[in-house]
Amino acid sequence: MGLVIVVVSARFAGYDALPDPVGWTLVVAGLLPLRTGLRLGGWALALAVTAGLVAVPLWLPAVADRVAPSGQWGASLPQSLFCIVLCTGLAQVADRAPDGAGHREATRFGLLRWAFVVVAVGPVLVYGGGVTALAAPLAVLAVLTNLALVYYLFKVSRRGWGSPVPSASTAGG
Repeated sequence: MGLVIVVVSARFAGYDALPDPVGWTLVVAGLLPLRTGLRLGGWALALAVTAGLVAVPLWLPAVADRVAPSGQWGASLPQSLFCIVLCTGLAQVADRAPDGAGHREATRFGLLRWAFVVVAVGPVLVYGGGVTALAAPLAVLAVLTNLALVYYLFKVSRRGWGSPVPSASTAGG
């Protein structure tokens, strides 16, 4: 649910009514029990904390309005790296899952990982290379990739992958 708060923006008088630091706090709380079950869980947790800390000053309109687009990209890197690490860890766990859907889910999270890689490094071409024609497609890809990640996280949330506590579906009941 924390990523929903991070991804969705509802601005009123310049402030986001769904503050990203609150979303990152929920993400961190959700990752705490998973950090040992996911191969890269410690890294995911560290990146979520970093993304949350970066989001604190950016919640203030006076700060966010002064950040250039290239700076916004830089500030979004912890989030993109978190998503890459999370997708990588979930793809690995899903591939080892006892149910038949694990391979499909591993493929989906693997594809999402590469989409997040493009979202993370694409702005280098836009801002550094001056290829402004890629700005809109990258923005669309970023939105779709974030929405897909949230959807797939909800879809697999009851499977208990990476959790030290077995869920009903992995415990045979």
